[in-house]
This record gives sequence, C-alpha cells and structure tokens, in this order.
Amino acid sequence: MDDSEGTHTPPTVSDVIRNLLDPTTLPHVILLGISGLALFLVSNSESDTLFAIGIAGYLGLACGYALTAWMQEMEVVHRFSHFQPLPPETSVAEKIFFFCIRIVSSWIAPLLLGLIPFAMVAMFLSSDSGQDQVIYWAMGMAGLFVVWSLAQGRALATSLRIFVEGRAVRIASIERNSRRLTSTTIHMGIIGAFATVMYWLLVSGAKDTSEMSIVEKMGPILFGLVAIGVQSLLFWYTTERRVKDSKRKDTAAFGFSWGLFMQLFVTWHLLSAYRRIVNEQWAILETIEEFVLMVVTVVAAIWSLANGTHQRGFKLFNDKNAVFWGLSFGVAYSGSIAMISVLGSRLTDGALGTIGMSATIGIGHIITAGTMMWIHAWRIGQLDQWLDSAREEIEDDEEELDDELAEENLEQDGDETADVEILDEDLDIPDPITEDDFFDLD
Repeated sequence: MDDSEGTHTPPTVSDVIRNLLDPTTLPHVILLGISGLALFLVSNSESDTLFAIGIAGYLGLACGYALTAWMQEMEVVHRFSHFQPLPPETSVAEKIFFFCIRIVSSWIAPLLLGLIPFAMVAMFLSSDSGQDQVIYWAMGMAGLFVVWSLAQGRALATSLRIFVEGRAVRIASIERNSRRLTSTTIHMGIIGAFATVMYWLLVSGAKDTSEMSIVEKMGPILFGLVAIGVQSLLFWYTTERRVKDSKRKDTAAFGFSWGLFMQLFVTWHLLSAYRRIVNEQWAILETIEEFVLMVVTVVAAIWSLANGTHQRGFKLFNDKNAVFWGLSFGVAYSGSIAMISVLGSRLTDGALGTIGMSATIGIGHIITAGTMMWIHAWRIGQLDQWLDSAREEIEDDEEELDDELAEENLEQDGDETADVEILDEDLDIPDPITEDDFFDLD
C-alpha cells in the first residue's frame, strides 16, 4: 500500500486475504512445505551437528521472511520474492523451464536474507562452546510454541473485536432496559447447539453406532453440556460487569456479538484439543483444519497489527508484506512444534520417546482457548471505552480528511489564480481604445 493511498486508511481484511492469495507469492507455500519437512527430518536425526543445523535452519528462514517483509518496498527485494510473468510466445518446454526458474528465483530474497543468521547460528552451535547450548536453544524454540498459541488467541480476539466494533459504533450510545437474561439464554443455546453439532460431525458421526458405548453415543450431548458449562462459569464470574455493559444499547449489542464470536472460537479450539489429544492419528482432515486455522490466524494477526500500528503512525504491517510476515510466523510455528516433537527423546535418551505432534498441537489449542477466555473475561465491563475511543478515531479521521480536502481546494484555487496572473504577464495585450483616444488623435 502506497503512502499516498494508505496514509489515513489501514488495510482491510480483503486487502490482506488478496495479498495472501496472490499468485505471485504462492511459490513460497511450496518452499514452506519443502523446508519444513526437510528441517524436521534433519532435526530428528541422531547427529548433534544435524540437530544444530535444523535449529539454525528454522531460525534463519524465519528471519529471512521477516526481513523480506520489512524490506518489501525495495525493488530488488520485491522482484526476487515474487513470481515474475513468463515470457510470451514460448514453446511448452520453454514455459516449463522458465516456470521452474521463476519459482526458484522468487525464493532468492528470503533465502539470501536468512543466510547470514543461519550461518551465524549454525557455526556457533557447531563449535565446541556452542555444542553444550544446543539443547537449550531447542528448548527456547519449543517454548515459543506457548508464545505462538497466546499470540493466536490474542490475534483472533482483537480481529473479532475490530470486526464487531466497526458495526457497533453505528448504534446510538443511549440508555436501555436490560434484557441480560434473554441474551444469555440465546447465547447459551447457540453455543450448546454449535458444540453438539460439531462434535457429531467431527468425532462420532462417521462411527458405527453398534460398536459405540453409551458414553460415546452420548458424546455430542456431553460435549454440548461442557461447552455450556464453560460459558456459564464465565458469565457467573463477570455478572456485575455484564450488568454495566447491558445499560447502553451499543455496548449491549457489542458485548453480545463479540462474546458470541469469541465463544464459538473457544468451543472450536476445545473440541480440536480433545480430538488431538485423544486420537494421535494424523489424517488429511486434521491437516486441512490446522492449515485453515493457521491462515485464519495469520489474517487475523496481520489485520489487527496493521490496524493497531496504523493508529500510531507505524506502517510496518500492511497488505503488501502480509504474506511474508505470515510465512515468518509459519516457519517459527512449525519449528517450535518440531522441537517439542524431538526433545522428549533427546532429553531422556529415548526412554520416553517423542511427544506426539497431535498432542502437542492439542495443548496449543487449549492455550489459545484459555487466552481468548481470559481476554473476554477481562474486557467485559469496559466495552464502552472501546466504542467511545473508536468513535473519536473516526471523528479525527474525518476532520483530517476535511482538512486535506480544504488544503487541496486552496491549492487548486491558488494554481488557477497563478495561471491567470501568468497569462496576463505573458500576453502583451494592448490597452482598450476609448473615446479620449480619438480626441487625442485630433
């Protein structure tokens, strides 16, 4: 987004999604898959040197994509991080050749920018003094998984807030009669129905009922009751603050919509955590689900960061570099999961085996759900501050826009006046002839 175009308007969700789906950056998805698998195999080897190289590879590639995002305004970085159009009027063989060349050339920027941090980390961890630190570096990367899960919950909560807030500011901030019991009942009913249906679709719907126990048959209803119980605890804990939010029409509507979206995501994360922990088998459905969740998280994170930093005049995150920040997050996220998966065997010399990747991701879902629950509980009772602040920002933006339009109009008027003056100066127009002139001629 150019400064001239994005000085007062932060990127929208459609801008971020359009950038993520841009065909010129899709080759990086291939690189992410290849590098993720290769680095995991290297890290999971019994060689300490290869283990160090795997750690350095994850860190280097994550830094490379972060630097690519940061330096995206540079022409050379932009050129060698995007798939360039194929030359016209070429044969099929030439198109295949150029297609492969252009894919590889689009990887040059992140790979070269990540080469220096990769080399520095690899040389240090392979040295005599660094070999004793390899496990600690791996533990640090594994610990980042908690940070990513917390950030995932915060990004989803913030993006949902921005989405609902943009509509709630249009509602009048007037006093209203509280209907908290009705809204709570509707909220609970939607959450319970969503939890029951999703459990049946994703867990028990495809199983043969004749081979299921009574508890398994009652699974959808039991999970629906658990989801309702979680929401009941939240509502009980925040009763007094919810009364405050229900006194205004705009905060009541905001609280209901934002809270409902939040708790739908919490319920989904809890169900995903249960499925990952109970079942260690990794199928295509789970892979697609996690991929979709990562895409949603990247969009939410970039959008919320772009909006937040835009208000402070800081344009580090925008629609043009969103895909590269997302790829940097994806590399670091996959690296943390890989370290968790191999550390169990290394720290115990194989006695405990490896921690299953499915269970690891399940724990991440629990952390994300807990983060969203905590943010929801913390912000209840303060929704009026969000809405009032959003209205002030809209008014400030409108005033700035009016000032800019006024300045542009003044400049245009000044230009027109200057043009007239220049025209009068350049053209040698004689004075008009009057009757006095005729008398002077006599």
